[in-house]
Amino acid sequence: MSGQLRALKNRIRGVESTRKITKAMEMVAASKLKRFQYLKAQAAPYEESLEGILKRLLRTDMPLTHPLLEQRKEKEAALLVITSDTGLCGSFNYSLVEETKKFLNGRAKTPLMIGFGKNGVNRLLSSGQQWHSTFTDTKTNQIEPTIAKIGLLMKNLFCEKKVDAVYVVFSHFISKNSFCPTVEKILPFPISDQRVSEEGASPYIIEPDAGTLFAKLIPLFFESKIRMIFLESFIAEQTARRNAMSQATENAEELIETLVLLRNKMRQAAITKELIEIVSGSRALKNK
Repeated sequence: MSGQLRALKNRIRGVESTRKITKAMEMVAASKLKRFQYLKAQAAPYEESLEGILKRLLRTDMPLTHPLLEQRKEKEAALLVITSDTGLCGSFNYSLVEETKKFLNGRAKTPLMIGFGKNGVNRLLSSGQQWHSTFTDTKTNQIEPTIAKIGLLMKNLFCEKKVDAVYVVFSHFISKNSFCPTVEKILPFPISDQRVSEEGASPYIIEPDAGTLFAKLIPLFFESKIRMIFLESFIAEQTARRNAMSQATENAEELIETLVLLRNKMRQAAITKELIEIVSGSRALKNK
């Protein structure tokens, strides 16, 4: 009995240590989540303003010419897969990998693969997928340069006509505890679907000329779009990690309660047994 109690006490201490770790990780994830939410809130007005300007220009008959707008027959494509470098975030990475496999299975030719995040890169690599470029173990202070580098890589692949389309698999953040893996086509821009002439609208006067304007505006909008996709994915990742650690903490607390109850029952049984032995011994001495 004493050996069982000792083992039970050790297990309770172990679960308590685990609870402290999961609680700390939950707080860290919550802190990072607030940081990325703040960055997204700061970047949103800028992206919305760029998008608003572009949409207003698209409503005119103004000729649009830019390499990122070129519509070509899709022979080659590139796919950016955004996952996390670390785990302990529930089914976050699994869902993204499965969405990537679903996308690849629906295509006749495998696209050029660009991977961000060690989890997705390793899982797809183990299933036989080859990578064109990978970005893993990205530190916090390297996030912005890495996003810029990935954006430049995709832009160069498209403008140099090595690919005719660029897709991205990321986790689309919907609400506080809701997000889902999403595939989105980011290049070329779907300009033809948005062009609507405004009858009776005053023509725009552009200086120095439309070509110079779009040469500046469209790359800025593309960079902003890529950054927002990454921020959205980071928010979803930290939300998933916070929820997973919160659930792990709750499970640890429930297990501790169960183990403490079992320990108390074992203690009570041991004390009752000792009392019975003492009473039995006392009666035996009286009967002699």
